Amino acid sequence: MTPLGLEDQLLSLVIRKERPDLAARKAAVIHQGNEFKVRIKQLEDDILVKLSTAEGDITEDRALIEGLESAKQQSLDASARLEEGKQITTSINETAERYRGVAKRGATIFFLMNSLHRIHTCLAELPLSQNLGRPTTPPVIGITSTV
Repeated sequence: MTPLGLEDQLLSLVIRKERPDLAARKAAVIHQGNEFKVRIKQLEDDILVKLSTAEGDITEDRALIEGLESAKQQSLDASARLEEGKQITTSINETAERYRGVAKRGATIFFLMNSLHRIHTCLAELPLSQNLGRPTTPPVIGITSTV
């Protein structure tokens, strides 16, 4: 697990909690985009099948030409909607980035807490006279104050 990976996961959780509308919209756009990609692939396959099974002069096959024109229009519509989806996703991501600081602090706290055992080990290795006797500032305070 990397700090950036955890930060991205925490950002996703924060967005789902704070802005469920945004999370739902992004999921819908992704789902719709996948459907359009599948539809474009189906159209391409249909075109190939029609062309491979055409007999005679394909320029005179009216049904084939109309089918190709229809497939072309559907493909252009799906491509335009995919582009709209990319723009919406970009807009959603820009809004989500406003919560990046929360996710970054969460990841920092996680890795800080995860490394506390090292500080405990260092303090435990000091002679008892250095551990006790004079008040000292715990190293954790210095670390967290810089965060």
